[in-house]
Amino acid sequence: MKKFLVILILAITFTSCVEVDPNQDPTGTITIDFYEGQFLYFNSYFEYDPYVDHVHYMIVQGSNFLTYGVDIVNVGPKTLRQVNSLPTYGWSSILPIVPGNSYIVRDWNSDGVYIRFHVINIIQNPDNPGQIIGATIKYQAPFNL
Repeated sequence: MKKFLVILILAITFTSCVEVDPNQDPTGTITIDFYEGQFLYFNSYFEYDPYVDHVHYMIVQGSNFLTYGVDIVNVGPKTLRQVNSLPTYGWSSILPIVPGNSYIVRDWNSDGVYIRFHVINIIQNPDNPGQIIGATIKYQAPFNL
């Protein structure tokens, strides 16, 4: 009986020690090329109030992300899985695109529901090198803290 109990405890201990690779994307991560002139809408991820004209989206304009109806914050060079806490400052509606950095999107009216995304690289105009026309991003939405 004791032998069985020891084996059972060891089996439970070893199965609960599975390490998750911090570079592995969370389940449901989507990768897109996001160009100037495109809108990335977030309405379905946040609470919708039919009495308020409240649209949630993000666009690329030049070398910046611009948001409407939501705030964005740059959390630095982290993988999506490493983005697991909210900063208390730095929120804005316009932030520069920084390859290798991750961002969090939030709506002031939706407590606890966020979107996290990571900039893989910038997309430059092939006819005018140096001119940023978009970014390749991967995002996970919704993301709850």
